[in-house]
Amino acid sequence: MDNLNTHWSVEVCRLVARWCGLPFEPHKLKTGPQRRAFLCDSRHRHVFHFTPKHGSWLNQAELFFGVLHRRFLARGSFRSAQDFERRLECFLRDYNTRHAHPYRWTYTGEPLVRDTPFSRTRRQQRQGRACFSPRPKRFERLLYASRPYRKHVA
Repeated sequence: MDNLNTHWSVEVCRLVARWCGLPFEPHKLKTGPQRRAFLCDSRHRHVFHFTPKHGSWLNQAELFFGVLHRRFLARGSFRSAQDFERRLECFLRDYNTRHAHPYRWTYTGEPLVRDTPFSRTRRQQRQGRACFSPRPKRFERLLYASRPYRKHVA
């Protein structure tokens, strides 16, 4: 699993304890690292394995599951488990022959930074290093000439 906090919540620990036949002791599972250690304990019948925090390779699998959801599950109505299995196998066979292709890997390892006003933080705004409005401030309109694209035709 990825490192989403809902994957190592107290409720998940309670469920795993029930599955493994273990006593559930919530007072020992107050922090995230304690819960993750409980879920990753190799002595349990069900063991969780968390991907690395920067496991961008997992995105490739998530892309396929998105396709599976949109093209098969969202429109599906299944009468039984056998009907679901049969139709899933047909879908996968059709997808693999007609639509499957290698996903293009574009991540270079460099952090992705969006230089838009929405990516600026409130701290940057307070310190005057981020401008959230395209309109110049009042003193800028008085002291500086207008930009070329703001000139009005007389």
